[in-house]
Amino acid sequence: MLTLKRNVDDALRLNKTVNVLGNDFALNGGFGHFVAFSKSWETMGVDKYYGQADKGTRYRRYSDFDFNPATGELQQLEHRAYEQSEAHNQYVGGVRRHFDDVSSDVFNSPVLRALIKLDFDVYKAVLPEELHNVPWQCQVHQIRIEVKPGEQIEITPEGIHCDGYPFSGVHFWGRHNIEGATSKVYDKQSNVIDSGTYQEILDTTYFLDRELQHYVTPATNPSESEMGYRQIIAISFSRPGTEHDIVK
Repeated sequence: MLTLKRNVDDALRLNKTVNVLGNDFALNGGFGHFVAFSKSWETMGVDKYYGQADKGTRYRRYSDFDFNPATGELQQLEHRAYEQSEAHNQYVGGVRRHFDDVSSDVFNSPVLRALIKLDFDVYKAVLPEELHNVPWQCQVHQIRIEVKPGEQIEITPEGIHCDGYPFSGVHFWGRHNIEGATSKVYDKQSNVIDSGTYQEILDTTYFLDRELQHYVTPATNPSESEMGYRQIIAISFSRPGTEHDIVK
């Protein structure tokens, strides 16, 4: 269903991160599924840990999955809290955060399954071949941030940070009445090594999260009367109990 027309293997190996434009992807059929998937951001529960309620609201879903790259089989795991250490997240680190699970319509969407397969195929560029077809876990975060008229909001209130995943792909899924919100990737010394402002659906950043840091600059809604929004889906991979586990 989804293919990446551009080879990013060398760039990922060299820089540990690469930005991909939405028009570097091709949608091969399934347009109706794509539209339905896009509407799923409109039905998410509120992220009550986000704060900034005077300026806007963050909505979020999160689930873990078992993923078999050899067969494409995807199994949603039981509900679990999302946890980060204070070292990785000074804003809400140490808090067991409970979000809505990924909904059945998103889980069953051919678009999500195509994204997960595609992202893992990108990840293979930096993985030993013997890990290409063994079971992995993947984590899916679906996020929408709404900004009130005339307000500015922190997209990542934790600041420059690392989430501890071996590999992540952040896919942009639309914005309206939003200025700013530039995505930046840093080395461990907080030097910017790549940046870009998502504009088109499927604008994407791939990065080796544990080895880097990232941040999104504040978003401003210039409208005097209408809400603004920005939405993404982030997909990451890990192997619990191995050197490719999540570092919390």
